[in-house]
Amino acid sequence: MTVVRCLLTYKKMRRILFILSLLSAISVTGFCQDTLQPKASLAQNAEFFSKGIQEKYNENLDMATGYFEEALKAFPEDHASMYELSALYSIKGLPEKGFEMIQKAVELDSTNKWYKIRLAEFHRLNNDYESFVNIYDNLLEDEPNNLEYLEVYIDALLRLERYEQMIDKLNIYEDNIGVSEYISMMKIETYNLLGDKDKVIEETEKLSKAYPYETRYMSVLAEIYMQEKREQDALNLYLKIKEINPEDPYINTSLLEYYQKQGELDKAFEEFVLVIKNKKLDYNTKTQIYEYWFNQKNDDNTVKEAEIAGNAFIETHPDKELGYYVIGTVHYNNEDYVEAKKYYLDAIARDSTSFTSWYQLIFTDMALDDVGGLYEHSSSALRFYPEQPIFYLFNGVALIDMEKYQEAIRILEKGRFMSADKKLTASFDTYLGDIYYELGDKEKMYKQYDRVLKNDPENIYILNNYAYFLSEDNVRLEEALKMSETTIEKEPKNVTYLDTYAWVLYKLGRYKEAKKYMEKVFSYDKNASGINYEHYGDILYKYGDTDKAVQNWKKAKKLGGTSEFIDQKIKDEKIYE
Repeated sequence: MTVVRCLLTYKKMRRILFILSLLSAISVTGFCQDTLQPKASLAQNAEFFSKGIQEKYNENLDMATGYFEEALKAFPEDHASMYELSALYSIKGLPEKGFEMIQKAVELDSTNKWYKIRLAEFHRLNNDYESFVNIYDNLLEDEPNNLEYLEVYIDALLRLERYEQMIDKLNIYEDNIGVSEYISMMKIETYNLLGDKDKVIEETEKLSKAYPYETRYMSVLAEIYMQEKREQDALNLYLKIKEINPEDPYINTSLLEYYQKQGELDKAFEEFVLVIKNKKLDYNTKTQIYEYWFNQKNDDNTVKEAEIAGNAFIETHPDKELGYYVIGTVHYNNEDYVEAKKYYLDAIARDSTSFTSWYQLIFTDMALDDVGGLYEHSSSALRFYPEQPIFYLFNGVALIDMEKYQEAIRILEKGRFMSADKKLTASFDTYLGDIYYELGDKEKMYKQYDRVLKNDPENIYILNNYAYFLSEDNVRLEEALKMSETTIEKEPKNVTYLDTYAWVLYKLGRYKEAKKYMEKVFSYDKNASGINYEHYGDILYKYGDTDKAVQNWKKAKKLGGTSEFIDQKIKDEKIYE
């Protein structure tokens, strides 16, 4: 809705009353009858007309209509009855007959302004604003300062986009009532439509001077100054507004935007904090401004500013969730997960439907390795968000850690069914594959891994696991090698992926290459695992270096995490598989 349209509405009731008065007006000229008409007919006409008026005021509209029709039969040129019938026909849902009546009335008496006003109203209802304006051109010739005429005329000019004429009539209106918001804002909007920026500024300045303590007008003018690159003039007005009304709920937002545009970010942040602390500004607006500020922030001050903002929210709105969520996230980013969890719980206590608070709380549970918390909170989140697959994933992970595999399968399959995101679907399939591995069902495990790669063909976690398990089963080794090659291309220093690649090479009988890649493992990780040393020992044995093989098996046994054959290997100094 344009400013003009908004400003017109507060005059609507006046206008309605004006129109209603027209609909019930009685033309005093309607009794001027042709002297050649027989006296009996005139007498009947007058009698029927009088009865029609009486019934109209008694709200017996059907009877009133009948009497006016009889009056016309008695005297067919009775334009007063035509005028009355024009309104009654319209009320009865017969606008075409009403239009016909008022047209005839105007033809018979073109000097009657009430007839012309009603005819104009019919044109307006038919969206014929050209005809409407033509009639009011005539009316305004006789009464150029009639404010009721000017109001409806200006509205019609607006609809016809005759902006220059609008300005002329608005000036006349203003001459009669003085400077007012109604007229000034209409003129401002009209000059905007005409593209006359100078006049826009002139009118806004005039309005502001007329109401020197009305900060709304100063704000409008300051915004115009900003648009016209008159930043200093805008700042002067903003500071004046702040001086007049320091608790103005929008002055801080204006200054925030101003300082931000000027690159004065410290001052902008000061105003940002004042926005949050302003008790006259609603909470929802503050949250939008908060998001606006931090969505385009990513510098060294971001965390510090977030902490200040979060504490300001808690101070000003202790019953709202956002402040606690923000401070929780500050602690989370600082890896202070215990404190983070406290604040996330405080956030949820104030808004149990906050998706982001549940989400972050659950991530905090995982960071703390709190399986019980992970299960409890993901289950609670599902009660509020049963359609969100991510919470099914979290819940399934908790159940896996609790070794409740069948329940985990049920939850993960349900979440997978809901997932429309390929990456998320791949995560469901990954965890399902891990469950089937734990259950010893290799066929289903491989099936899940195939589903992962269908949605996420470069998922290096799955490619690595898939390759390793294939090598352990001594099947599809060339395929396993290609999978493993992809992982070390993506992460050439990842010792887990290097170990898998070396192991696949070992299974293929490519011992020299296998030895080379296992040595990379030890060069990148000084704290290699027991299984790394066991694999290296196996490779060395096949390479022909039994002594070093045994040495590495012994290191593997000491570190733990080896195969069931480690003791036999050491004892007999040979490989058992």
